[in-house]
Amino acid sequence: MTATAGVEVYGVKEAIKELRNVDPLYRKQLNKDAKEVAAPAVDDAKGRYPMQFLSGMKYQWAPKGKVKFPYDQLKAQRGVKVKVDTSKKNQGTIVITQTDPAAAIIDMAGKAGGKGARGSNFVAQMTRFGPPSRIMWPAYVAHSGDIEQNMVALIETVMEQVNRNMVTP
Repeated sequence: MTATAGVEVYGVKEAIKELRNVDPLYRKQLNKDAKEVAAPAVDDAKGRYPMQFLSGMKYQWAPKGKVKFPYDQLKAQRGVKVKVDTSKKNQGTIVITQTDPAAAIIDMAGKAGGKGARGSNFVAQMTRFGPPSRIMWPAYVAHSGDIEQNMVALIETVMEQVNRNMVTP
């Protein structure tokens, strides 16, 4: 079963995996088509990242040696990606993700609360920009009707392709 925000389709992951065996070129085309279907939300999310959020985000933060900041608008925009994921550990199959650490923190800060005084202060400052998710989810919701409709049509096409090749000897 695969779930997106409101649409559940059973057997999608299995069909996509089978598609790789049946027709690898069509599987590659599926990735391209999924990106095209999700493009309105991706473009909207990219447009929601401003030049700067909080003034301290222009400095390097490296808690425990892992560089999280500085925030850079272009890196945040390039970090918005569409991924077709058939692994069992993930609930979604076609997902829009943010790969830039600073942008992901900005988007979700406060979802799990803040640790310590500085963490709580950071979360309080970020809530001026809205609750978590500040960027990715609102961008998806703004385009969800069209995306879900087009994604269901795309998945139906994939299922037909797999079924056609499985029946043919």
